[in-house]
Amino acid sequence: MKRAGLKSLIAVLVLASTGLWAEAQGTFRGELVSAPRGERSAGLLYLLGRDGNVRRVVVTRAVVEYDSAVSSEDRSQPARRALVPGTEVRVVALVDSESGEWTASRVEVIAHHAAKFEDDYGPDGSGPDQVTTSTGPEIPSRTI
Repeated sequence: MKRAGLKSLIAVLVLASTGLWAEAQGTFRGELVSAPRGERSAGLLYLLGRDGNVRRVVVTRAVVEYDSAVSSEDRSQPARRALVPGTEVRVVALVDSESGEWTASRVEVIAHHAAKFEDDYGPDGSGPDQVTTSTGPEIPSRTI
């Protein structure tokens, strides 16, 4: 009996401790919006979800690709050029359990919005950083 109780205690402790350091992965989609006034935007995306909430996602190490449904005529290379306000994306990201910050591992540009962005890059590829350049309406930040 003591042995079964000890095994149960160890199992509970192991399960409880794994939740303390584990990160949760999520997949979500939304429309890119400009960073709220006063917020930093370098290496970050702000996604407006269907529920009206804006989610901030770190994309510095993310792989950015087009969804398979995006036609080759609608693709700009590299795919990061399509990350402008108004573009709809699907994101796979991990949330840090302590800070609540989302860090993307993959960003996919979705078909029906992929052709609606302006390419401000010159023929030599130089131009503004479209992720940080404000080109659309600003969404006020919300506090929960």
